Amino acid sequence: MKLIVSLNTPHSELVSMLQTSHRAVNVFRSLHTMCLMLLLPSLAYTMDRAEIGDGAGIGKHAIRFHREDPRPSGDLPEGVRPESGSYSTQYPRRRLSRRAQRRLSRRNTWTVVPEDIPPHSGLPIEHRNLSYGSGEQHQQFDLYLPGGCREGRLPLVIWLPGDDWSSSPRIDCPLTWLTQHGFAVASISYRSSQTHIFPTQRDDCLAAINRLAEDAAIWSIDPTRICLVGQAAGAHLSMLIGLDPDQKHNDSLKGDDFPTHRIAAICGISTIAHLPTLGTDSDRASSAASRLIGGPLPEFREAALRASPISYASRNDPPTLLIHCKSDETIPVSQSERLHAALLSADVDSTLILPEGQQESLVEDGIVGQTVLNFLIRTLDTDLDSIIVTGKTTQIDLENKPNQS
Repeated sequence: MKLIVSLNTPHSELVSMLQTSHRAVNVFRSLHTMCLMLLLPSLAYTMDRAEIGDGAGIGKHAIRFHREDPRPSGDLPEGVRPESGSYSTQYPRRRLSRRAQRRLSRRNTWTVVPEDIPPHSGLPIEHRNLSYGSGEQHQQFDLYLPGGCREGRLPLVIWLPGDDWSSSPRIDCPLTWLTQHGFAVASISYRSSQTHIFPTQRDDCLAAINRLAEDAAIWSIDPTRICLVGQAAGAHLSMLIGLDPDQKHNDSLKGDDFPTHRIAAICGISTIAHLPTLGTDSDRASSAASRLIGGPLPEFREAALRASPISYASRNDPPTLLIHCKSDETIPVSQSERLHAALLSADVDSTLILPEGQQESLVEDGIVGQTVLNFLIRTLDTDLDSIIVTGKTTQIDLENKPNQS
């Protein structure tokens, strides 16, 4: 740009011309900078393709961008190779500052787990005091979900507690460790036999199961893969519901209340199968079984038979596991033996295990616990494919935990 100034030009016009020229120079400089910013990425991309060849299909800058991509290797762009298990040693991740760590803990964010870390979390997700029915204190359940997100829906194991029918301490569920093996676990409480007689307890458990099935999409559980597990009174209720899957013999249900779920398996430990033959102690009016049906078992024999799971054994019953210690002095071992024989006669997949000695607890490393786990894996067909865990799980905890897949 040429600036022509005459000796006769007034001073005010000269100043105005100089200011206009200065603005034009600034405009050209800004345009030049913007052009460089737009052209540099394209030039870098062209140079990268020239270095690595056209067959690679992507530039180095994109490879660096996708190096920390949390998606599975199948979702990476063409030309980017999935990293091996030794990636963390070849390319160490930048350590977060303490301030950044505090922000992450406050936000409860999610952390992506590399492929070489076991695909599950040791921290189950707990949902307590969920109501069903009319929402009374005893009409509640707890739900435990695995700490990792999985593809597909989870099989559900439902624990029905209670040594007798007078209390149902769901808070002490002994099967929460099953979440580490890919199962969702629910523990159900029901109204007491001291205030409500049979079939209230059965109907409460059935209402809770129906509620879980209705909300299956919320919890990501599969309502067609449910196993009922219980001990003593809990086993009695499990068999009552599981051996009558369509509830055809349930007079308490209306036309719209029939179950939408499917019981795929049943497990009973020290099962009460036939109330009239529990023994002389149970025939007394003050016994737990007599309180359940509202009077002495010999006098209320018809009600006792309706409350006996053995009355509902049929050909379409799901696979059943019965565990009964031979030395059990509270519930005769003949209860499980009679039920096992009735199921076999109806061509049902039934397994009876009679361990010696005292009854073991349902801990993970115990014989009974492992027997139940193997039964669940066989009947519910579960797998482990979790890739994301909550941010509260540390890298050290996951690396020290053995892989159980």
